[in-house]
Amino acid sequence: MKSTENNSSSESVSILIWNMTIGSILSWELAKLMGSYHPYLAPLSVILSLQSTEEKTISLSIKRLIGTIIGILVTVLIASNMKINGWNLGLLILLGCYVAKYLKLDRKVLHQVAITILFVFAFEHQSKHYALDRLRDTLIGVSVACIIQLIWYRFIFRKP
Repeated sequence: MKSTENNSSSESVSILIWNMTIGSILSWELAKLMGSYHPYLAPLSVILSLQSTEEKTISLSIKRLIGTIIGILVTVLIASNMKINGWNLGLLILLGCYVAKYLKLDRKVLHQVAITILFVFAFEHQSKHYALDRLRDTLIGVSVACIIQLIWYRFIFRKP
């Protein structure tokens, strides 16, 4: 019985590796094609969103996108004239996470809000394209992750 479990586990790890690889290639190239200055953000979303099932991938992708949108909005609307320092970062994370809490969103969304605020706050001052790239490339990455899962489990891996 152990041998069958090990083969199944090994097969699912191989599938994940291939899905992350193909998804990273496709999302990077799509992000570049769409004009991204930060195309690495798209494969980041693919890698973080791919899960063991279609449902889990879609759920995490939606949470990642919602958290990214909230984080960008809070940072862009509030932080444009703020000095970059730990206190202001903390204030933005506090506000952004309470917005998500008020909307009754779960902890995974809270993490995405905080991560997005951190990166948009830090990088938007250096590159005025970062917030837009973050949103577009996250959307590209989570879309690619969901499509790969759909194709893999509905057409390639289906059992007769």
